[in-house]
Amino acid sequence: MNRLALLPVALLAGCMLAKPPAHDTIVHDALPATTKIPTTWTSAATTNAVAGDWLKTFHDPALDAIVAEAITNNLDLRQAAAKVEIARQDIALATAQLLPHLNGQVDFSRTRDSGVSKNYDANTEYGILSWELDVWGKLRSQRAAAKAGYQAAALDYAWARQSLAATTAKSWFLASETRQLVALAGQAVTVYSNALALTKLKSSAGQVAELDVAEASAKLNEAQSELRQTQILDAMVRRALEVILGRYPAAELAANAAFVPVPPPVTAGVPTALLRERPDILAAEQSVLETFRLRETAKLSLLPTIALSFEGGHFSDNALTLLGLNPYILRGMAGAAIPVYDGGALVARIRIAGAQQQQAVARYGSVVLNAFREVETALTDEGLLAQRIDYSSAALQDRTESVRIITEQYQAGACDMLPVLQLQAAQLASAAELIKLHRAQLTNRIQLHLALGGSFDAIVPKSNGQYAEH
Repeated sequence: MNRLALLPVALLAGCMLAKPPAHDTIVHDALPATTKIPTTWTSAATTNAVAGDWLKTFHDPALDAIVAEAITNNLDLRQAAAKVEIARQDIALATAQLLPHLNGQVDFSRTRDSGVSKNYDANTEYGILSWELDVWGKLRSQRAAAKAGYQAAALDYAWARQSLAATTAKSWFLASETRQLVALAGQAVTVYSNALALTKLKSSAGQVAELDVAEASAKLNEAQSELRQTQILDAMVRRALEVILGRYPAAELAANAAFVPVPPPVTAGVPTALLRERPDILAAEQSVLETFRLRETAKLSLLPTIALSFEGGHFSDNALTLLGLNPYILRGMAGAAIPVYDGGALVARIRIAGAQQQQAVARYGSVVLNAFREVETALTDEGLLAQRIDYSSAALQDRTESVRIITEQYQAGACDMLPVLQLQAAQLASAAELIKLHRAQLTNRIQLHLALGGSFDAIVPKSNGQYAEH
């Protein structure tokens, strides 16, 4: 690369910075295989924008409380907030490079001659004012990169905040699920205890064989084991939730004993709106702009660095005093540091910055496609989960009726115990499956809100990608 060839171009450009790539250009470069983003979601026909404050739609005060606790105390979110502050101070550092720097030096010393009992004093007061002139815009490009980095960090924090709220809510419903499964496992113990008692009673009367007693006893032991396993899972889930809340994991948190109703359906908006609403997508776009500015900075590093400096001060010591030479010194300098030969380091930095920009563009495309996938999947699952719940509810009703019929038949001596135990197990499995489906439906609703970029509280994106509270 001919460095001197860049000099006329830079002089013509003056103090103007290069224009960053437009939003549409970034999208086009990031998604070369996607010729056109659909105007509607393939899994839904709704076109209205998604609303914020999705947490309130569940009408669960306990859920509101634990999400607020997580936002306040979660340690991962604190780390994300610290990253934002670091990025903010990076802007201050970059801005400081544009301003003059003033340094001072003050010295005082005293020497005593014991032979003549006399002191000799010396002092220095000296100041240096230095200023790197940002002729080509390198320093301003660094500051622009720092600003884009700060915006990316702030948006990453907003996404981390929304993700934490969603994770907390999903964990809350999972804890409610495990609590219900523990209760159901307790019911299974009761069911099989009653079955064993009935079998023993009939066996003592000579109405059934010992095989029925053995089968009923085995089922009871299995139910007892399953109850303990469910209790282990329940404690594990509650401890994980307590860590999210910043609490000591003591498994003391008590989830709801039943699920809240699923809120009304969500309007999904249009796919292109997602690019302006999801914080992680906006953060990825800001990262592209940051790498663009860093590449610009690397290219401008090939040009001379021009600086001014002014120095002045006063010197005195005993020898200078004897000679009448306690001088005041003033000096001004202007200079340019011109890169001549560095073994190709500057050119390598430009190429590295270019590769980093390409990496950021590819990452942006990956974030966008992943966001589209999340929305389409959640929209599809909305309908399918509702249908599964309907079928599973009907299946549970049928299983319950089957158990009633087979129990009556067993009591009348029309069958042995094995089919009774099998139908009871099927009924309990259907009840457990229905509990899990209800939790999956609530979890999917939360995931849909998160995927659409809807906030759980009154925090919305501005048009420039920044976030602010109402």
